[in-house]
Amino acid sequence: MAYEHKDIEKKWRDEWRKRGTYRVENDTSKPKYYVLDMFPYPSGAGLHVGHPLGYIASDIVARYKRHSGFNVLHPMGYDSFGLPAEQYAIQTGQHPAKTTEVNIARYREQLDNIGFSFDWSREVRTSNSDFYKWTQWIFLQLFDSWYDHTQDKSRPIADLITRFEQQGWNGEDECAITGNEEDEPLAAFSANEWKSFNEKTQRNILMRFRLAYLGEAWVNWCPALGTVLANDEVKDGVSERGGHPVERKRMPQWSMRITAYAQRLLEGLDTLDWSESIKEAQRNWIGKSEGALVRFKLKNAEGDVEVFTTRPDTLFGVTFVTLAPEHELVAAITTADRRDEVMTYVTTAKNRSERERMTEVKRVSGVFTGATCIHPFTGAEVPVWVGDYVLGGYGTGAVMAVPGGDQRDWNFATHFGLPIVAVTEGADISKEADERKDATICSEGFLKGLKVPDAITRAIDELEKLGAGERRINFRLRDAAFGRQRYWGEPIPIYYKDDVPYALPESELPLKLPEVDKFLPTEDGEPPLARAANWNYQGHPLETTTMPGWAGSSWYFLRYMDPKNEGRFASPEAINYWQQVDLYVGGSEHATGHLLYFRFWTKFLHDRGWINFDEPAKKLVNQGMIQGKSALSLQRRL
Repeated sequence: MAYEHKDIEKKWRDEWRKRGTYRVENDTSKPKYYVLDMFPYPSGAGLHVGHPLGYIASDIVARYKRHSGFNVLHPMGYDSFGLPAEQYAIQTGQHPAKTTEVNIARYREQLDNIGFSFDWSREVRTSNSDFYKWTQWIFLQLFDSWYDHTQDKSRPIADLITRFEQQGWNGEDECAITGNEEDEPLAAFSANEWKSFNEKTQRNILMRFRLAYLGEAWVNWCPALGTVLANDEVKDGVSERGGHPVERKRMPQWSMRITAYAQRLLEGLDTLDWSESIKEAQRNWIGKSEGALVRFKLKNAEGDVEVFTTRPDTLFGVTFVTLAPEHELVAAITTADRRDEVMTYVTTAKNRSERERMTEVKRVSGVFTGATCIHPFTGAEVPVWVGDYVLGGYGTGAVMAVPGGDQRDWNFATHFGLPIVAVTEGADISKEADERKDATICSEGFLKGLKVPDAITRAIDELEKLGAGERRINFRLRDAAFGRQRYWGEPIPIYYKDDVPYALPESELPLKLPEVDKFLPTEDGEPPLARAANWNYQGHPLETTTMPGWAGSSWYFLRYMDPKNEGRFASPEAINYWQQVDLYVGGSEHATGHLLYFRFWTKFLHDRGWINFDEPAKKLVNQGMIQGKSALSLQRRL
């Protein structure tokens, strides 16, 4: 007699669905265990092999914990906003909501066929307005917050206003996060001056502190797609989807001030039972460096070239200074006879993605500006070059080039025939730079004969005496670009009055996606939402960019705790019961994107008192670790 497995499996899947076999309640009589999987984007291709690879392993753990007496939360949902659905809509004219619904139905069928023990009563979809209402609400809280470094936490913007009303701003207060490095420093003002400012001036000042803020930023702009792309969406100078050219462009951009949390994000990694590879990737992405800010005075122009260096001990080995193509000084200091060549190079070089420029270490390109600056210790003239190995978004966008002590500077100097001075004893600089940090300084000057650590301290002391620099801690981490010139994403709940951004009242949430005649930018280059009729609030225009795909996936694990709650993203009782995720199985490709934002939003919500933990997941297993191992052996290890 044949074993009709398809019929038998279908019968029992239907029976499990009727019984609600895997439905879970907030049962405080049992110990809880929360198993979280990667949040899938429902593409038209259906599940790929990577999905069940991780889901099978986590499902075995979930079943094991149930049999061990735990109340197990093992939910599933869909990260259903995103560019692929929008591109398909542009090509076919079909609304992305329709294609997303079809794709989700396919995913659900495939997941059910595998027989996962998900609690489908808790399903969430980021593109459903009852979910993105709370994504928008969290955005408003970020917009209404600033980071107080004296308390090392975020606080309501009202507290900062009170501070300004009582004591003004001294221009150097530790509470300051005054915006992008390209912005002019925020000038000091008294309490009386603050009170005398008009509303527009006050709000522009507050924008320099908000955790969600509108400012000028360098972005990856794709004209063909009509949108800003994240770094991981650009490869070899073109968009990963469609292969369209991408250019670096400075433009108004909503951003998240994740840099305020850089130190806490770094320190928090030491407390986590996560894959070491993922933790190391995050450490590198955050990129903490301790060193000095050094100012090289320009010879024939006003101002200085400011550089950040972790090796001020090598200052006597500086033979040139290199600016990033994006640096604002390039246009100002380039001499007339060099201008055509420099600006042609800048146009080409700055359109390469930062990722390409960081990884292509053997590719050397640059051009001399014709300008020089003055060495702070020797008074010698130092030529100023432009080179794309220097990034506008890291440090000050300029480096003091020490080819005897830095390999990329050595490559540049060797390529262009620039001087190379030995800075450490026992180095053969004819072959390569000597980057040792345990050597003895040999370059001429007052640092000669000192060990590197002692030379670093002495160099900074001397810079500070001269007023030519000071100690500085720097992070590679940059604020996260948040606005996207797309249709299929969460509308940003902001309206504009006299060109000044205001928060939409919470009573107006969710701000739902409007109908548009096309899913393309307007003829004037405005985002698709600008096509919507009556896209305004009380006669004031609404924001036309939408949130990135990672907005909803930064907090979805909290909504699973209480997905039907209409008055809060999750009740305090549900949050206090389920707490952190006990096991998260995720891919290493999300190590520096999703997982970093995931942690940032969790820390923020903790600071403001909406949750009582500041890391999202206790244990994280890199999905790549599962490959080649049985899921059962993984369960035993856990």
